[in-house]
Amino acid sequence: MDFPKVIFLDFDGVICESCGIKNDAYYNSYIKFGHEIAQKALDYHLLHGGISRVKLFPELHKMFLGREITEEEHVKMCENFTLMVEKAVVEAPLVNGVETFLKEYHSKTLFFVSSGTPEDEMRRIVEKKQLSRYFKAVFGSPDTKETHILNVLKEYEISPQKALFVGDATTDRDAAKNTGIRFLARLSPDRLLEDEKFKIEDFNSIVDTISKM
Repeated sequence: MDFPKVIFLDFDGVICESCGIKNDAYYNSYIKFGHEIAQKALDYHLLHGGISRVKLFPELHKMFLGREITEEEHVKMCENFTLMVEKAVVEAPLVNGVETFLKEYHSKTLFFVSSGTPEDEMRRIVEKKQLSRYFKAVFGSPDTKETHILNVLKEYEISPQKALFVGDATTDRDAAKNTGIRFLARLSPDRLLEDEKFKIEDFNSIVDTISKM
């Protein structure tokens, strides 16, 4: 394919090596209900990576606790989750080669962060990691990744064939598929997307891989 006019990048596991931080936070959010429940919550998160904690906590409560989450409980769990992860993500290393790629190509294509993290938190993290200058915008929840994609394509009048999503989770892949744009898998440690046709271990090979798509 020609080099994309717009590239969407998930954050955790794509830009930043921070998947383990989020995994631990999900486990620790449910450990008060016992190890078995905490492990089930973590396993579900691993299979559905990229879904906002705001949406996931009510689902986890229904499935594994058999009850609705209260509004007070929901607010408190989301606040505690942010306290557990934000500082750690800011301090976590970037994926190998990603900053060089962003630096070399941000004047040639439009880069957007598309994450399931709450948008204000995601913007703070990108700013603190001194990456803001590379992105046209940073998107997070409550909007979905599909919404991020469709809004950008419409605003910049870009056809789906000229866009690419780089992600490490099934939600990233599905958002790309549902909006008709190309998808490139970054194989984070859980390697859930090992079977994808186009994939990278890190960003040192991304330009060559894109040229083959």
